Amino acid sequence: MRVVVPAGLAAAVRRREGAAGEAWLRELPELVAAACARWRCQVAGSPLHGETALVLPVECPGQAAVLKISFPHQHCAAEAAALERFGGAGAVRLLASSADSSTLLLERAGPATLETVRAEEATEIAGELARRLAVPAPAGARSLASTAGPWLAQLDQQAVPGLLPEREVDQARELIAHLADDQTGTMLHGDLHFGNVLRARREPWLTIDPVGWRGTAAFDAFTVVARIKRAYDLTALITRFSQAAQTDPGLTARCCQARAVSAYLHQEHTGGAWFDRDVLLALISGTSPPRPWPR
Repeated sequence: MRVVVPAGLAAAVRRREGAAGEAWLRELPELVAAACARWRCQVAGSPLHGETALVLPVECPGQAAVLKISFPHQHCAAEAAALERFGGAGAVRLLASSADSSTLLLERAGPATLETVRAEEATEIAGELARRLAVPAPAGARSLASTAGPWLAQLDQQAVPGLLPEREVDQARELIAHLADDQTGTMLHGDLHFGNVLRARREPWLTIDPVGWRGTAAFDAFTVVARIKRAYDLTALITRFSQAAQTDPGLTARCCQARAVSAYLHQEHTGGAWFDRDVLLALISGTSPPRPWPR
């Protein structure tokens, strides 16, 4: 079965990677065929995709699996290393990988995600998974602390006067400075949101697509609570996550505030709409539940 590259993936890769992305897209069907031959798999369903990867359900000898082929980048090796370190506890199992980790054979889970569960329960489940994923980090895992410098530089560039009160931007700066000294020795997912938690058979829920950083799990609270679709009590959700994840509640709330500041400023500059504007402003100011803000 020759795979047709989804139009959405093709557009995203061309936009992000230019000529190199175009070359990879031309090669992608052959990469799928080679991986299937290597691991004796057959494509067993329609392709899925994100911004940089093609995901295919496959049938391998004795098991259902997923083939994930990513545009080669640094995150590939970090994802593979994280999945190997998690060892299937709270995350899908890594069954095999290519030498450069751009092609992964993974345990199949889903398609149902935590988005199908009430926000309160889903937040608690995500927090419990964050706690379980906080295992000792492998040597060479990128630290959350190392991201503080670039994060602060981007914040300073985007914090144009008038977009947000200076006091709230300064609160974000203080949190980033604090994380620059973070010495946590355990893993965090790095992109833990309801869409990255899949219903599974081996365990009730398993995470996918870890970033694979070393640092406090409090960092992951933002993406868990920031994508709510109704006016939930954000403070209560942050508390639920913190209790389940066993993170410091104050640090967890401050991570949410700082990440909301960055997300809001980024959306204002790029015109993106990854997060609801009122939810971001509520997290920034500590107003809960969200209330409409003037535009």
